[in-house]
Amino acid sequence: MRRLHPGLEEIGKPPDPRFSFANERTFLAWTRTGLALIGGGLAAAQVLHFRLGGARLLVAIPAIVLGGLIVIASYWRWEANERMMRLGKPLRYSSLTRILAAGVTVLAVISAILVVIEALVR
Repeated sequence: MRRLHPGLEEIGKPPDPRFSFANERTFLAWTRTGLALIGGGLAAAQVLHFRLGGARLLVAIPAIVLGGLIVIASYWRWEANERMMRLGKPLRYSSLTRILAAGVTVLAVISAILVVIEALVR
């Protein structure tokens, strides 16, 4: 049975293995970052106890969602980079770092606001 899209091994010529391994290491680093966000979100859901009902979900859910998005985007980036290397084309710009920085900044701001509100409520 023929696939709709050719697999990466069927496109272009194999790149230097060092570049493929570097691309894979980058993918794995992004995956670890995503898993850390997911784990941090799960920990926040279990450990944080604000007097405001459900406030811990304001930290937990965005962290878990951001972690999942980072993992998915890192796979897409890995695949796109591998494809470009096999075709001998320049690698494309990735906004993954900008998304991560913005997401973590938003999480930090939300966390800081909740800590200040909790301190004022006491």
